[in-house]
Amino acid sequence: MKTHVRYPDGNVLLRNLTREMPIIARGEGIYLFDESGKRYIDASSGALVVSVGHGNKHVADALHAQLLKVGYVNGTHFTSRATETLATRLAVLATAELPDAKLTRAAFLSSGSEVVEAAVKFVRQLWMERGQPKRSKMIARIPSYHGNTLYALSMSGRPHYKKLYGPMLSEVVTTASPYPYRSGLTDYDRDGADYYGKLLEEVIAKEGGETIAAFIAEPVIGSSAGAALPPRGYFQRMREICDRHGILMIADEVLCGAGRCGSFFASAATGFRPDVLVLGKGLGGGCVPLSALLVREDHLEEMRLGSGYFQHAQTYLQAPFMTAAGVAVLEEFDRADLVGNAARTGEYLQQRLREKLLPLKSVGSVQGIGLLAGIELVENKETKAPYARSKKVIERLCAHLFARGMIVWPNMGQADGTNGDLFMIGPPLVITKAQVDELVDGLAAALEEFSP
Repeated sequence: MKTHVRYPDGNVLLRNLTREMPIIARGEGIYLFDESGKRYIDASSGALVVSVGHGNKHVADALHAQLLKVGYVNGTHFTSRATETLATRLAVLATAELPDAKLTRAAFLSSGSEVVEAAVKFVRQLWMERGQPKRSKMIARIPSYHGNTLYALSMSGRPHYKKLYGPMLSEVVTTASPYPYRSGLTDYDRDGADYYGKLLEEVIAKEGGETIAAFIAEPVIGSSAGAALPPRGYFQRMREICDRHGILMIADEVLCGAGRCGSFFASAATGFRPDVLVLGKGLGGGCVPLSALLVREDHLEEMRLGSGYFQHAQTYLQAPFMTAAGVAVLEEFDRADLVGNAARTGEYLQQRLREKLLPLKSVGSVQGIGLLAGIELVENKETKAPYARSKKVIERLCAHLFARGMIVWPNMGQADGTNGDLFMIGPPLVITKAQVDELVDGLAAALEEFSP
């Protein structure tokens, strides 16, 4: 029996129609094994998803137990004990880490794209309830990523997407993302908050603050800017500007949240006090599709006194099988101290990546926090000139790493919208220091072998 599939084999609509894909057999911790027996280090948790490690028995058992009771109910008809428990657990975590945000109400959906769409609809409805229908515009940042459904994609500051889907996307107001490696600032931490604040003020003045519903931002930018951290005081400055113009703030923690940055909420690690917060990926641990929308109770009360309900739902809203798995993931976080491990082992990962990779000829920057890092490749380290897109450097590097049994998460175009190559490291939160050494040493050896 074949242990690999390549189009046109089988009947699956494969995303990649040009490469051979191994058939996966099982996973264990940070490792995956295909049907030929080859082992891979999952250095990016798939798509930054597998927080509790592959093959986690506690979550699997909890999911099985819930399915034997009831797996699905319509979330507009019923709630469930699992859903109530998960909402309370998240409210307690939010109250502890983000007390001023007052995020004590949660809804559960199936993906990051879905929950970003729900967040946008929530803020739009809130402005309608307040009698301010002009507030319909969103401010997003370039580069950024917020999802693959059409409005989430519209807010994603990745220009190459617009080449394919441009006529179908909505107009979204944009400002620059804080990106230390390519900011052009002499002192990013000292001057960054004022610099990016001025850019935001200019955008608001041009559009009219009374037309803007919300500003959306990733507390730590994902693959679009390689785990870029904001400069000191950045989110406090953004908050002051948004408050002055009555603009709500949405924290997109789909990729960077759920413990990965060494606190449960990435907003807590970056000084972000949002009005709305979304989680995904690691919240379901790679065991179920699960995302969460967190909002303030006083905002929900405005809806209750107005229309009487939040006018958004999707098929798997609050489904018990998803939320039961989410509860089990959080129990596993507590049992194994995974947030603490992300902080401690993450600090070690960041140190080792900088020591081993920054001296390499093609590595321009290494940045990140906790168990989330981005490595940008450049053709000229002095000028930061990227490789030409035509060379497909990141695609070839990822294929090289994959052949050596290492999985990373790629991105391209971050330098100027077309050119630029980077990859993300974000292993499962169960990783040990010894496994960090295995990962970093293997990565350095592969990069030394690779010829861009």
